[in-house]
Amino acid sequence: MNAAAEALRLGPGLLLTDARAACPALHVFPAEPEADARALESLALWCTRWSPKVAVDGPDGLVLDVLGCAHLWGGEEGLLASLAAAFAKLGLEQRAALADRRLAARAWARFGPGGILPDRRALDPLPVEALELDGKTSASLRRLGLRTIGDLRRLPRAALARRFGLALAIRLAVLEGAEEPPFVPLVEPTRFSARMARAEPIATHAGIEAVCSRLARDLCRMLERAGQGARRLALGLHRVDGVVARLEIRTARPSRDPGHLFRLFRHRLDGLELGFGVELAILEALEAVELPAEQPELTAAVDARATAVLIDRLSARLGADRVLRPEPVASHVPERRVRWCPAGVEPRASAWTGSPLRPVRLLERPIAVRALALVPDGPPLKLEGPIAGRVVAASGPERILPEWWRATDAAARPRDFFRVRLEDGRELWCAREGLWGEPEPPVWRVLGSFS
Repeated sequence: MNAAAEALRLGPGLLLTDARAACPALHVFPAEPEADARALESLALWCTRWSPKVAVDGPDGLVLDVLGCAHLWGGEEGLLASLAAAFAKLGLEQRAALADRRLAARAWARFGPGGILPDRRALDPLPVEALELDGKTSASLRRLGLRTIGDLRRLPRAALARRFGLALAIRLAVLEGAEEPPFVPLVEPTRFSARMARAEPIATHAGIEAVCSRLARDLCRMLERAGQGARRLALGLHRVDGVVARLEIRTARPSRDPGHLFRLFRHRLDGLELGFGVELAILEALEAVELPAEQPELTAAVDARATAVLIDRLSARLGADRVLRPEPVASHVPERRVRWCPAGVEPRASAWTGSPLRPVRLLERPIAVRALALVPDGPPLKLEGPIAGRVVAASGPERILPEWWRATDAAARPRDFFRVRLEDGRELWCAREGLWGEPEPPVWRVLGSFS
């Protein structure tokens, strides 16, 4: 409820007909809790301008850990004034409170006048609901005449715990200075970050590119001094209307090259909606690893860097899920020996094992063919179907059994693989699935090509 609604004596839980009687010009909209939650999360990201540690507090609140940040705004009073002015510019009403405990700050903001909590005894006149107890406990306290936090402070803590449970005693202890549960921010603060605030909002893509280029240089200088390289970075563009455009990139190998990082972000800036302009830009290294200095004249290092730069540029243009690389898998089934992973992800420490009788790549879908053979277990002499021709040379069989420990292979049949060469020069890798004497006859398929 804002001040205008309270002036009309409206309140939560009021029937719609009564609300319309008090305010005939009332506008009614369907509730959208999911959209409200997304908007509140976006507002929390926007509040990272005051502190890197921000969390959503219920359906209508935010919590900021401003330890070590207040001096950047001229002290605690200056921070609260800056916050109030920024929210007013967005057309949002807010009540902010600042205290040494989150529970005390929430109580002072939701049930008190807000502002800086002068001392812990100032919370005594607040109702017991400020302790965030369940409705049953709050009702029991009121029936016993315990209506304020001060009433509870005057009673023995052990007696309260026996009568109303440990939750009440723990909350009172927190107000006295005990430790609270760990604070979990919406976005973990990073060790390396660079930011730029502008008095006049930037509303052009050329201006945003200039800011991004400067932030990349500043961030890379920090990384260089620490001997680190960035693997994952995020650029947050805080718009005047409270929306935060957040762009993330990954690199194939650690990098602190400002030109390279800027080019990756520039591909993502095309078509970005800037609204009424961007007033704050923050570039963060979300993931940084050790990156020792390299000698650029070494050919191997140059080739590795060039490959990584190519992967990063393709991923930025096409999307990380479209630039893939193969990775070996510990399986003897040919179709499972390789999986495709994003090329920008650090490869696992696994070795490739190959065989001269295996093609480098398999067909996306095996091709069913008919084969003629002299003996049941012998190689094919002729192929018929989509791939046809007389076999002039063959080697095999190589029998591969299903992986019985997998549920998907419970009904699979054993396969005998052959490498065959047709009279037109094509070399194929084909398999006979199943054995003679089974209820179902064997099936021949072509799985790959050597030529």
